[in-house]
Amino acid sequence: MPRRPKILFLANWPSTTRDPENYAFFAHWESRPRVRFFGTQALGAWSRWERDVFKFYLVQPLLALFLAPFYDAVVAFSSQSGLPFALLLRLCFWMRVKLIVFDVESFGRVRGGWPLRLARFAASRIDRVVYASSGQEAYYDRWFPQGKDRRVFIPLGVGDYEKRRPDDAGREGPIVALGKHGAAFRDWACLLNAYADHAAQAELWIVGRRDLPPEERAGAAIPPSVRFVPYLPMDELRDVIEQARFVVLPLPEREQSLGQLSALLTMALGKAVIASGVIGLRDYVRDGETGLCYPAGDARALSACLGKLLAAPDLAAAYGRAARQRQQAEFNDRLMAQRWEELFRAVTGGAR
Repeated sequence: MPRRPKILFLANWPSTTRDPENYAFFAHWESRPRVRFFGTQALGAWSRWERDVFKFYLVQPLLALFLAPFYDAVVAFSSQSGLPFALLLRLCFWMRVKLIVFDVESFGRVRGGWPLRLARFAASRIDRVVYASSGQEAYYDRWFPQGKDRRVFIPLGVGDYEKRRPDDAGREGPIVALGKHGAAFRDWACLLNAYADHAAQAELWIVGRRDLPPEERAGAAIPPSVRFVPYLPMDELRDVIEQARFVVLPLPEREQSLGQLSALLTMALGKAVIASGVIGLRDYVRDGETGLCYPAGDARALSACLGKLLAAPDLAAAYGRAARQRQQAEFNDRLMAQRWEELFRAVTGGAR
């Protein structure tokens, strides 16, 4: 019986209750890998400094260096962990450790000076960089052209979600906006300014928040028809999405791979998506087919998108059906896992 591959998984979060072998990247592998989760360290002020100021983790990669030789490969979720670990491997040149980095942040978007030189030095030790947004390629091509043969685009995927409501269940429902994030990851001002033109037509439910302080919405007014829905368990969140007329994802452009899971969950439940045309969503939301896209930060354009779907519920339902079909065909977790397993075999020489 072939040996099951062993993977050390460096995550950019401190702990998990999920079995790492059932994590989306690995859940459907034929080779049934043994995966060890190795998260960031909870060291109080130091950990906050790593995350919020330095933007890269130091303690976690250093500790992982002692474990790595006992695994077939290290998979780092994000360059926050992956680049420091790659730097350590460059310095410990005698170590023969395979490293795959899933890069959400586009290497921190460094663009010059010593940070870029250091990042290039470290990146040369990465066996594969995996990215989930094809728009990231422009950044890599300009700032890391030497690693072009070690990059691969693998779209994200989600599992099967059974619809519990008919396609037109949201005809009289609310507009739903997903995201617990602050202004850095959701353009709440753009959404509120656009929604103000349509507040009399439908409620707006902002899911994941209890309120929006003025600084997170650039002082934009909150119409009385806005309802805040705090964190919901997945089962309740699915029900809210299925009640929606459509879902809005008002992301600012950060040149990062962000927003896909919210979009894919919405698509899997058969709802149209109105999304800003940021690089994180361009591969997933097709304008005029599975939803509508608008230029990031353009409240007038977003208002026009809201008005179009509010005035045409049949069109919103049609977009939702097309979105579900596309998610099932192109963005499912089994296809994603198959691509990851093929990549792993290429990097490790077929380690099983």
